[in-house]
Amino acid sequence: MSKAALRTPQKEQAMTARTEIAGLILNGGQAMRMGGVDKGALELAGRPMLIHVIDRIRPQVGHLAISIRAGRTLPRIAGDTPPGCASGALRALIDQPGPPIGPIAGIEAGLAWAATLTPCPRALLVVPNDAPLLPEGLVRGLLAALPAGGPPRPAVAASFGRIHPVVSLWPLALAPRVSALADTARACASGGGRAASLGGALAALGAVAADFPARRDGGDPFLNINTPTALAVADAAARRG
Repeated sequence: MSKAALRTPQKEQAMTARTEIAGLILNGGQAMRMGGVDKGALELAGRPMLIHVIDRIRPQVGHLAISIRAGRTLPRIAGDTPPGCASGALRALIDQPGPPIGPIAGIEAGLAWAATLTPCPRALLVVPNDAPLLPEGLVRGLLAALPAGGPPRPAVAASFGRIHPVVSLWPLALAPRVSALADTARACASGGGRAASLGGALAALGAVAADFPARRDGGDPFLNINTPTALAVADAAARRG
């Protein structure tokens, strides 16, 4: 029997959903609270943290890229290369040159890249490189939060009463508005001012929140690794599975 004959309607639906979503891992932060280290290369349960993030996201998207600030390179990972880097399956996207303006630069590059894909996805999933415990149903939950009608809006993940701006879903129709926000942030930063936060950009675009439950162990699925203590917590959770 052929593989096509073994496909169920549920599997076909899942495959279709994957092609409708592209994924982007933000890898541009300076990680100053961790001593300036490359967080993607930090070991977690015996593997680099970036690999954990890739493993969580890849099954949920049709294409996957990683955003890198101008002048930086992919994380140096001893003994474990991010899958697909050599073949191009994990695309490296470089932010536009200029002053640092935060995650909005990576999202701008990600939306431009996603628009070149065939078939063209409907939205871009954005996650950071330091959230290794992301839920398996992340895309499903964010999609469910998007309004059925009206102007396009981003959806942002929430848990324990707070939102997580760097875990969000961006309809490709928002690309022109995101570029305008990025241009404004560059102009502000070039003039010595401080670029607006990603949370501010989400608010300006009318983002909707998608609430996610705690992990099975009661922890936050969006635990952000900013301290050695958080790394130890994530390491223990990853080892438990």
